Parts: sequence; C-alpha cells; structure tokens
Amino acid sequence: MSGGWNPITGRDSGSGRPAFSPYGAPQPAQGQAYIPHAGGPGYNFGTVPQYTTWPNTAYGYYPIGAAQGFPQYGMPAQGAFAGFHAPQTFAYQPNGTGNLLPRQPQPYPNIDPTMPAAQMTNTTGGTGCEPGYNYFFPAEHTKAHIFKTNTPPWQLPPTAQIPFKAAHIPCNTTMAELLKGFGCTNQTPKKNKCFEVVSGGGGKWYKGLEVNGADKDLLKKTIKDVGWDSTRTGNPNEKPVVCLWFCRD
Repeated sequence: MSGGWNPITGRDSGSGRPAFSPYGAPQPAQGQAYIPHAGGPGYNFGTVPQYTTWPNTAYGYYPIGAAQGFPQYGMPAQGAFAGFHAPQTFAYQPNGTGNLLPRQPQPYPNIDPTMPAAQMTNTTGGTGCEPGYNYFFPAEHTKAHIFKTNTPPWQLPPTAQIPFKAAHIPCNTTMAELLKGFGCTNQTPKKNKCFEVVSGGGGKWYKGLEVNGADKDLLKKTIKDVGWDSTRTGNPNEKPVVCLWFCRD
C-alpha cells in the first residue's frame, strides 16, 4: 500500500527509490510523481535508446527486439566502444516543453461516503500513504461483508439479491471507529447503527447483535471482543464471514 495521492503531484507512480539510485526506479505513468533520470521526449515510450552510465541497473539499456519498427540497439562490444559513455540525459519537467507525459490537473479521489475508512488521509491533504512511505498493517483482521440495501436484510424476501462490499477490518477496531469508518456520522448518535446479520439458510437473514452510537459501553469494545476476529474466514468447516448492515437515519 505504498504511495498515495496528494493535491500537488496527484497519484504517486510507485514506491521505488529516488532518482539516480541504481535499482528499483519507479515506472513512468500518467500523472507520475517521479521523473525518470534517463529520459526525455520519446524515452518513456522506447523510441530512442536509453543511454545510461549504469547499464542493466535502474533502466538498463534498450534491448534488441524490444520494439518493432525502431532501430535496434545492444550493449557496445568490448574494445570497439570501450570507455565510451554518452552524456547523462534528463527528462523534461512536468508540463515542460516536449514532455510526452505532461502532468494533467489531478481531480480529487472519489471517496465512498458509505465507507470513508477505505481512504487514509495524509498530511498533504490527500489520501493514501505519502510519497516514500509504506503502511504498517495490524496483525489480525476479520473478514466482513457489508450489505448495501436501504431495507433491513431481515425484512427482504429470501429471493432478494443483496449487493455487498467485502472488507478486511483490523480486529482492534473499536465499535465507535467501526461506525465512523462506515459513514455513520448522524448528529443524533442513536441513529448511527450497525447490525450483525446472520444467515438462516435458503436466502433468509436474521438480525443479530445491534450497536448504536448512544451505547457508550459497547462503543469502547473492539470487534474482537464480540467475536468478530480472524477465525471468521468463511472457509469450509470454519466460522462464517461477519455480515454487517449499517444505517444512519
């Protein structure tokens, strides 16, 4: 989950090393947050050979047979070009003259209001990890299927097809965080509710545990405290996946 989005440079192109590092340079992409160090007009599309003083390292050399219709280049033979190095070239800056990948205006990411916890806000004012950072995941998660329906699932007929979103939720998430993370932010706390939905077989669902924003004691508990832990895998002969339904009105 390294990389993310910020309002200045847009979507990160990858989590590779900075420019001039010998290995792992990021791949150029539209809206790239990094600038290839061996580049320029045409370089990102392979239309000219990659002259670099570090063959086979960050970007390597232009391989024979890499693109049809363009001159084919290989590594210089020993002796014939021994000691020859082409000067280092640089890519044009974003929106610079001749840049084949100009930076486009970056729209804000679409954040699902029913699951704002799917996005991580960073200090740049954007979402996702900041450039160069990775994410430290919690050690234990539970599997959850979040039903998306305006009608409580236990009131639907057995033949109803219920859309849902699947999520891994850290087991140390509190009930208060769970409600907020799935968009239950009504000004009246009691209207923010989460229900566990239990399968009765044959397409029928029943209402299980109920959590609302006014239950201060239950809001302090973690989802693991109520049995929503890593054992809820849904695998054969194991506990079923946690099924939840949220409402805020």
